[in-house]
Amino acid sequence: MQNITNIRIIPSSDTIKKITLLSDSFGLPHSDFDSHPHCTIIYSPDFIDADTIKLPKFKKPIIAKNAKLEIFETKDDGFVLVLEFDCESAQKCFNYMKNKYHVTTKYDEYRAHITLQKNINKKRTQLPEIKFDLIFDKLLITNSD
Repeated sequence: MQNITNIRIIPSSDTIKKITLLSDSFGLPHSDFDSHPHCTIIYSPDFIDADTIKLPKFKKPIIAKNAKLEIFETKDDGFVLVLEFDCESAQKCFNYMKNKYHVTTKYDEYRAHITLQKNINKKRTQLPEIKFDLIFDKLLITNSD
Protein backbone atom coordinates (compact mmCIF):
# COMPACT_ATOMS: atom_id res chain seq x y z
CA MET A 1 0.00 0.00 0.00
CA GLN A 2 1.25 3.45 -0.89
CA ASN A 3 0.78 6.53 1.25
CA ILE A 4 -1.47 8.45 -1.13
CA THR A 5 -5.13 9.24 -1.54
CA ASN A 6 -6.49 8.53 -5.02
CA ILE A 7 -10.09 9.15 -6.11
CA ARG A 8 -11.06 8.57 -9.73
CA ILE A 9 -14.03 7.84 -11.92
CA ILE A 10 -14.00 5.17 -14.61
CA PRO A 11 -15.74 5.61 -17.97
CA SER A 12 -18.38 3.13 -19.06
CA SER A 13 -17.40 0.52 -21.65
CA ASP A 14 -19.49 2.40 -24.24
CA THR A 15 -17.64 5.66 -23.52
CA ILE A 16 -14.29 3.85 -23.73
CA LYS A 17 -15.27 2.50 -27.16
CA LYS A 18 -16.33 5.96 -28.37
CA ILE A 19 -13.09 7.60 -27.22
CA THR A 20 -10.99 4.84 -28.79
CA LEU A 21 -12.90 5.06 -32.08
CA LEU A 22 -12.57 8.86 -32.14
CA SER A 23 -8.83 8.64 -31.43
CA ASP A 24 -8.28 5.99 -34.09
CA SER A 25 -10.38 7.88 -36.68
CA PHE A 26 -8.23 10.99 -36.34
CA GLY A 27 -4.89 9.27 -35.77
CA LEU A 28 -4.62 10.53 -32.21
CA PRO A 29 -2.29 8.69 -29.83
CA HIS A 30 -4.06 7.08 -26.88
CA SER A 31 -1.91 4.34 -25.35
CA ASP A 32 -2.07 5.89 -21.86
CA PHE A 33 -5.87 5.88 -22.08
CA ASP A 34 -5.86 2.27 -23.34
CA SER A 35 -3.81 1.08 -20.38
CA HIS A 36 -5.66 2.99 -17.64
CA PRO A 37 -8.92 4.76 -18.68
CA HIS A 38 -10.00 7.09 -15.86
CA CYS A 39 -10.52 10.65 -14.70
CA THR A 40 -8.57 11.53 -11.58
CA ILE A 41 -10.49 13.63 -9.09
CA ILE A 42 -7.92 13.59 -6.26
CA TYR A 43 -4.35 12.33 -6.34
CA SER A 44 -2.75 13.48 -3.12
CA PRO A 45 0.39 12.65 -1.16
CA ASP A 46 -1.77 13.10 1.95
CA PHE A 47 -2.75 9.68 3.23
CA ILE A 48 -6.37 9.29 4.27
CA ASP A 49 -7.45 5.69 4.71
CA ALA A 50 -9.70 4.98 1.72
CA ASP A 51 -12.10 3.01 3.92
CA THR A 52 -12.77 6.07 6.09
CA ILE A 53 -13.52 8.60 3.33
CA LYS A 54 -17.19 9.51 3.17
CA LEU A 55 -18.15 11.36 -0.01
CA PRO A 56 -21.41 13.14 -0.75
CA LYS A 57 -23.95 11.09 -2.71
CA PHE A 58 -23.65 11.31 -6.49
CA LYS A 59 -26.30 10.66 -9.06
CA LYS A 60 -25.13 7.66 -11.06
CA PRO A 61 -24.07 7.28 -13.69
CA ILE A 62 -21.96 10.44 -13.67
CA ILE A 63 -22.41 12.35 -16.91
CA ALA A 64 -19.81 14.79 -18.24
CA LYS A 65 -20.69 17.40 -20.86
CA ASN A 66 -18.91 19.76 -23.24
CA ALA A 67 -15.96 17.44 -23.87
CA LYS A 68 -13.12 18.81 -25.97
CA LEU A 69 -9.63 17.69 -26.86
CA GLU A 70 -6.90 19.84 -25.39
CA ILE A 71 -3.15 19.84 -24.99
CA PHE A 72 -2.07 20.53 -21.41
CA GLU A 73 1.41 21.66 -20.47
CA THR A 74 2.84 19.70 -17.56
CA LYS A 75 4.85 21.04 -14.61
CA ASP A 76 7.99 19.55 -16.18
CA ASP A 77 7.54 21.40 -19.52
CA GLY A 78 6.05 18.42 -21.35
CA PHE A 79 2.73 18.13 -23.15
CA VAL A 80 -0.23 15.80 -22.65
CA LEU A 81 -3.19 15.12 -24.96
CA VAL A 82 -6.37 15.10 -22.89
CA LEU A 83 -10.11 15.02 -23.21
CA GLU A 84 -11.28 17.88 -20.96
CA PHE A 85 -14.93 18.21 -19.91
CA ASP A 86 -17.41 19.76 -17.51
CA CYS A 87 -18.37 17.43 -14.69
CA GLU A 88 -20.24 18.89 -11.75
CA SER A 89 -19.90 15.69 -9.70
CA ALA A 90 -16.10 15.54 -10.13
CA GLN A 91 -15.73 19.23 -9.24
CA LYS A 92 -18.00 18.78 -6.21
CA CYS A 93 -15.93 15.81 -5.01
CA PHE A 94 -12.64 17.70 -5.51
CA ASN A 95 -13.92 20.71 -3.54
CA TYR A 96 -15.33 18.44 -0.81
CA MET A 97 -12.00 16.64 -0.34
CA LYS A 98 -10.07 19.92 -0.21
CA ASN A 99 -12.47 21.47 2.31
CA LYS A 100 -13.32 18.50 4.55
CA TYR A 101 -10.05 16.53 4.47
CA HIS A 102 -7.66 19.37 3.55
CA VAL A 103 -5.82 17.25 0.97
CA THR A 104 -3.06 18.82 -1.09
CA THR A 105 -2.72 18.23 -4.81
CA LYS A 106 -0.10 18.95 -7.46
CA TYR A 107 -2.32 21.54 -9.15
CA ASP A 108 -4.26 24.37 -7.49
CA GLU A 109 -7.11 24.32 -9.99
CA TYR A 110 -9.15 21.23 -10.87
CA ARG A 111 -9.71 20.57 -14.57
CA ALA A 112 -11.72 17.40 -15.15
CA HIS A 113 -10.07 15.38 -17.91
CA ILE A 114 -9.05 11.98 -19.20
CA THR A 115 -5.43 11.61 -20.31
CA LEU A 116 -5.16 10.06 -23.75
CA GLN A 117 -1.40 10.32 -24.22
CA LYS A 118 1.49 11.69 -22.19
CA ASN A 119 4.69 13.11 -23.69
CA ILE A 120 3.28 14.33 -26.99
CA ASN A 121 4.61 16.85 -29.48
CA LYS A 122 2.63 20.09 -29.07
CA LYS A 123 2.67 20.90 -32.81
CA ARG A 124 -0.79 19.49 -33.45
CA THR A 125 -3.18 22.47 -33.54
CA GLN A 126 -6.25 20.96 -35.24
CA LEU A 127 -8.12 18.72 -32.85
CA PRO A 128 -11.47 17.13 -33.76
CA GLU A 129 -14.72 18.18 -32.16
CA ILE A 130 -16.31 15.84 -29.60
CA LYS A 131 -20.01 15.23 -30.20
CA PHE A 132 -20.93 12.94 -27.33
CA ASP A 133 -21.28 13.07 -23.56
CA LEU A 134 -19.01 10.97 -21.37
CA ILE A 135 -20.57 8.46 -19.00
CA PHE A 136 -18.73 7.29 -15.87
CA ASP A 137 -20.16 4.28 -14.07
CA LYS A 138 -17.58 3.59 -11.34
CA LEU A 139 -16.06 5.68 -8.55
CA LEU A 140 -12.88 4.32 -6.96
CA ILE A 141 -11.27 5.44 -3.71
CA THR A 142 -7.87 3.85 -3.09
CA ASN A 143 -4.54 4.38 -1.42
CA SER A 144 -2.58 3.27 -4.48
CA ASP A 145 -2.18 4.09 -8.16
